[in-house]
Amino acid sequence: MRAAVRGVPAGALPDRLRAAWASLPPLYHLWAMSAGGERYLVAERGGRVAGYAAWRGAELTAVFVRPSAAGRGVGAALVAAVERRARNDGFRALRVLAAAPAIGFYARLGFRPGRAARAPLPGGLGLPARWMRKPLATG
Repeated sequence: MRAAVRGVPAGALPDRLRAAWASLPPLYHLWAMSAGGERYLVAERGGRVAGYAAWRGAELTAVFVRPSAAGRGVGAALVAAVERRARNDGFRALRVLAAAPAIGFYARLGFRPGRAARAPLPGGLGLPARWMRKPLATG
């Protein structure tokens, strides 16, 4: 995740927000995986982790792609796989709290913007974000 955050284009986030976001320790992610009730998918390219997606129920909680794999369909494939699983679990829509730099990505995948929000970061900071929702096709 930290590599993906560091790969966010310059100017997309103020430096202090980028630093806070990238500072989340590995222990945080271990906690999220074990205590947060999330499910995970990992994408590999050439035997290396290229990205991952996490979700809980009908909420997509994270999608991160290694900068070297960005723009190659890894993120879109991860989201599509989560959509399939959510649909198979009986959900009719998927939602995500999209950080500002990712809003365009989710919009291209068919997510519709909702209310503005802030994603909490260490140090009491909040990352500008927007709730987004995508109906899941049935059939």
